[in-house]
Amino acid sequence: MVRNRLAAALALAWLPPAVLAAQTPAPRLDSLALRAHTYFLAHDLLLGRATGKPGAELAALYIATQAERLGLLPAGEQRSFFQAVPLVEADIVPARTILELTLLDSSGSAKTEYGYDTGFIPNAGTARTLVPFAGPAAFVGSPRSVLEQPESLPPLAGRVALVNGLFGPEAAAADTLKSRGAVGIVHLLPDAPLYRLYVDSRGAARLFLADSAIVSSFVPDIPAVIASPMLMRALMARVAAAGGAPRPVALADVLLSVRIAARPRFLVSRNVAALLPGADAARRGELIVYTAHLDHLGVGPRDAAGDSIFNGFSDNAAGAAMLLAIAQSMAAGPRPARSVLFLWLTGEERGLLGSDYFVARPTVRLASIAGVINLDAGAPPAPSVEWRVSGAARSSLGELALDVARAAGWRATAAPASPNTDYFPFLRAGVPAVFLVPGPGAYEGMTLEESQALRAQWDHYHRQSDNWRADYPFRGLLRYAEYAWRLGMALGAAPKPRMIAGP
Repeated sequence: MVRNRLAAALALAWLPPAVLAAQTPAPRLDSLALRAHTYFLAHDLLLGRATGKPGAELAALYIATQAERLGLLPAGEQRSFFQAVPLVEADIVPARTILELTLLDSSGSAKTEYGYDTGFIPNAGTARTLVPFAGPAAFVGSPRSVLEQPESLPPLAGRVALVNGLFGPEAAAADTLKSRGAVGIVHLLPDAPLYRLYVDSRGAARLFLADSAIVSSFVPDIPAVIASPMLMRALMARVAAAGGAPRPVALADVLLSVRIAARPRFLVSRNVAALLPGADAARRGELIVYTAHLDHLGVGPRDAAGDSIFNGFSDNAAGAAMLLAIAQSMAAGPRPARSVLFLWLTGEERGLLGSDYFVARPTVRLASIAGVINLDAGAPPAPSVEWRVSGAARSSLGELALDVARAAGWRATAAPASPNTDYFPFLRAGVPAVFLVPGPGAYEGMTLEESQALRAQWDHYHRQSDNWRADYPFRGLLRYAEYAWRLGMALGAAPKPRMIAGP
């Protein structure tokens, strides 16, 4: 009998961590806790959890209180659950924020002024990039074409680059344009709803870290604005006349001048950090890190229903609540072999501010982190059986994440890393990190058409209507948390992930 038990134990010891995680009994994730946490965090009284504002501070206090209740240990500054993040908030002055478009022809010149919001908005920025710029224009195509066909770019020294779309995963395109001498960027968006989404998301102020020595993971080091559809049409008419679109072309007869005025003030926001010691004393000094941002967009213009509060239920009260639910389950046992650091980060919506600050001024040794698991992909309204793992190709943690999903009977694919959420600063610093994203296929037991209809019903991304609702189906959020829990358990047993060199 003893021999049989020993043989079974030895057999289990040789199973891959992903398989062991899949064979572990389903986690005891509390759906009522998810409902309660999201109810509070997405409540109107928090006024959209704007970074550095009382609602976000109340959210941080609530999360720290819950961490204390679960028996987690403080992992912030001065033996607290908090890490102060000093910021600068620059309020845009609309009347003095102007883009001037000058069109030249044989009869002279015609100047048109475009105002803030109706004509353009400054993109997310820093003290180095929220500055005036001017020069003749050059159309350069999409960020991907800039990277894939740099030889097709026209001369850019002293010019303003017109870029189709925003950079996203192709952020290196900004570096290419700057290295070629571009002095600024005008992003061109295809339609009015998308432009309005960015107007609302960026808000009336731009926030950046007060410590200018910390390089942003999100904001390219070149001034940039986002053009309204009205301005885009005027610019693209000249591009077409010059024989461009999609071909890059310099526009000698188009001059752009951008002036940005802002009133800066200092404020402080807070990250929340809590630690669950690991089950294995030999591995307790190494960390599994879960991240989710606690902030959202605050208060903005009223929508058609008269609502001005961006409650951020799915983005990212859901992610913050999942971390609490995973912490509750792991604290009750079983625990991973490695210790677990739960990080609720501020300022993600304003440019990965809390994560950039934590990576630059960590409260733990970055070298002790085995891997980072980021949750910030909304609240799926039904259980997912397909996943994308962003950043998977950059480390062996990505391979483990794919293996864990497949061992659980789900499908998973690798997706490119992008500076679109809080795992990216860790990845840039050489720390293995992944972002788990549900979809894009059909939900469990549903057709693709049924799944798409359900998504459309509940998808209120970056809108005032992203509220907590009593009839929201939380089964999808439980599955999302389950995948993250299984990956954490597997990472607890796996060899420490390594970074993978790549382009």
